[in-house]
Amino acid sequence: MVYYRFIDDSSNKRQIQHNSGFELLKESVYSKYGYDITENDIFTAEKGKPYLRGYNNCFFSISHCNGLCCCIVTHCECGIDCENIRDYRPNIIKRIFTDDEIIWFDSLEPNMKKRYFFIFWTLKEAYGKFTGRGIADMKNVSFSIKNDALVSDKLHLDFFVYELDGYILSVCLEKGESPDCDFGNRIY
Repeated sequence: MVYYRFIDDSSNKRQIQHNSGFELLKESVYSKYGYDITENDIFTAEKGKPYLRGYNNCFFSISHCNGLCCCIVTHCECGIDCENIRDYRPNIIKRIFTDDEIIWFDSLEPNMKKRYFFIFWTLKEAYGKFTGRGIADMKNVSFSIKNDALVSDKLHLDFFVYELDGYILSVCLEKGESPDCDFGNRIY
């Protein structure tokens, strides 16, 4: 299940986002499984992916951005990312988009570019969190929009994209799983 909370992180941004993310995870794990976790229960796998040691079949992923934190807690591997739609640095596109994605992105109307930049960014981050390789995996997955549907080259995975009040939230799950999410409107 996806959980989220809007936060006031106007001061001490990093600490507030971290603390809010953990508190949301703690509440979510307790709500779903009845486990009362602490930060000491969170360990890091070899590639850096956090996990709960000793809590079988309890997987999670956390994300936060300006004004929002979210997490997913489920029984299978997962990844989540959120971002607020804002200006971005165009030079980042060549570092994270595949050649086909760049061609598609360049064909967009200028007023659509911010939104689709963050749709693709959050999808790629969610995938990187799923695999545990983070942003190093961003070019290892490719997306396209065909007939108003999201298409990925990772056929063994499902991706979901939601939008609410200027924020994009994306989820990556094993094929056939559903994120059970009430964050705004599902757009893909």
